[in-house]
Amino acid sequence: MRRQTGAGAIASLILTCVFGATLLLSLIAGAGVYRRVADRTETGANTRVGLTYLTAKIHSYDNADAVYAGTFGGADAVYLLQEMDGLTYETILYVYDGQLRELLCERGWELEPEDGETITEARSLTVEEPADGILRLTFTDGGGTTQQADIFVRSN
Repeated sequence: MRRQTGAGAIASLILTCVFGATLLLSLIAGAGVYRRVADRTETGANTRVGLTYLTAKIHSYDNADAVYAGTFGGADAVYLLQEMDGLTYETILYVYDGQLRELLCERGWELEPEDGETITEARSLTVEEPADGILRLTFTDGGGTTQQADIFVRSN
């Protein structure tokens, strides 16, 4: 039976340490890549969510008599009307205090802009009607990216 020399044990120990260090560096590099991808994905999602939310809400009402541009709290807003149990309710979409907000109330109620539910961060929303039945939304998100959408509102 041969006995191991100290050189063989040291070589095995060095090889194990090199493997461990390589594994640790790979994990650190992978975590950095993951964080950058996650940040980029979150930034992209935040950029798209505001305008996407607005257009989806408008399309869900999809009636020219139920969708119109107006102002709320001194800023542009989109009003969406719906009838329920003989009462008219309005959903107001607007930007206030750095946030896109949504407010649902009975038509004619006097509410304040801070009463709305926060949807996402936003800097501004401009709503125009360049032609009959078309809304032009210009939305600036919290990061300063501006997007524009023209929405054709069909009538039933």
